[in-house]
Parts: sequence; structure tokens; C-alpha cells
Amino acid sequence: MATNFSRRGFLRTAVVTGGLFAGGALIAACGGGGESAPAQAPAASGAPVTLEIASKGDALEYDKTSFEVPAGSKVTLNLKNNASPGSGVHHNWVLVRPGTIDAVAADGIAAGEANDYLKPNDNRVIAHTKMAKEGEIVSVTFDAPAPGTYDFLCSFPGHATLMRGKFTVK
Repeated sequence: MATNFSRRGFLRTAVVTGGLFAGGALIAACGGGGESAPAQAPAASGAPVTLEIASKGDALEYDKTSFEVPAGSKVTLNLKNNASPGSGVHHNWVLVRPGTIDAVAADGIAAGEANDYLKPNDNRVIAHTKMAKEGEIVSVTFDAPAPGTYDFLCSFPGHATLMRGKFTVK
């Protein structure tokens, strides 16, 4: 009798454990864990992706703080500077390697306006637009880096503390 009970106990444990495992896999596959889904489903790997971002008027803010793209995609990012004409508020968009955002911003200030506030040939910078004047749209096209989470910022002096976000490659 004890053997029969042990078998049933084993089977019950296996079914419950398997169900928990399958449920966990389903939650992970569906993006569970409290994270919100991206507003637009990413394109298939290797497909071209066009991203749009803009400044919020004269505020030192981007209208988006995150992007998600598939690995291997060709990315075109368009930045529109919505600052008021004559305000002198310029912006760019700079994608950097993880953990380097503050150093890139500091070195950019030292590099000066002639270099669009970016250190020349900086290997921490993956892609960037030129500096956009008020009302201007600038673009950059680049290959998505390896899967991971990267930072982006505006390197104009004083903007990087507020104008930043996350760029995820899946």
C-alpha cells in the first residue's frame, strides 16, 4: 500500500511541477513579469526598422524614452527638434554602449560645438545624429548592435541628465 501511495504522490508532484514549469515558460514567453509590451511590435530580425523620436517643445525631454528592435536589423532613426524658432535649443540622439552614458556626455562637452558635442572617433558611441536646430529633422541609419540594452542621450551640454532612454535589441 505504501508503494501505491508513493507512486500517486510522485505522479501528483510531477504533474504539479510540470504544470508550474509550463506556466512559468508561458508567462516568460508572453512577456510576463510586470513589463509592459512595446507600443509597436518589433520587425522581424534583419528587416529594416524606422524609429521616430522628437523633443517636447522647448523642454529638455524626448517624446519617447525606450525603443526595442530585433537583432540584425537595419535601423533608421529620425529625430525632430520641436523647439521654438529662435530659442537656440539644439538636440541630437546618441546611442552608446552600456555603462558609458555619463562619460560620453562629459567628454562631449569637452569636445565642443564644432564636434556636435561628441568626442571624435569615440568607440563608446554606436550611432548618432548630427545636432538638430529648431524645427529640423535629422536621421541616422545603422546596424542594430548585439542583443542587449543600450542607453541613448542628447549630448548638448546640460541635456543628458534629462534627455536619455533605453534602446533594447532582442
